[in-house]
Amino acid sequence: MAKSRPPKDEPWYRVLVDGSEQETYVAQCNLEPDESNQPIEHPGIEHLFTHFTGERYIAGRPN
Repeated sequence: MAKSRPPKDEPWYRVLVDGSEQETYVAQCNLEPDESNQPIEHPGIEHLFTHFTGERYIAGRPN
C-alpha cells in the first residue's frame, strides 16, 4: 500500500519495473527522471516501443 496519498486528479503513469516482469502505476508527483541513458530490461518493452535511441524509447509497436 502506498505510504503517500497523491492527488487523484493528477496524472498516473504505467511503469515497467526494470529487471522484473512487474508493472505498476505511479502518480506523476512520485516520478523521477532516469538520467542513466541505459535501456531497461522488461519483457513488455517490445510491445510498447519500437526502439531505444540511446537516450529514450520511441513509442509504437515494432513492424
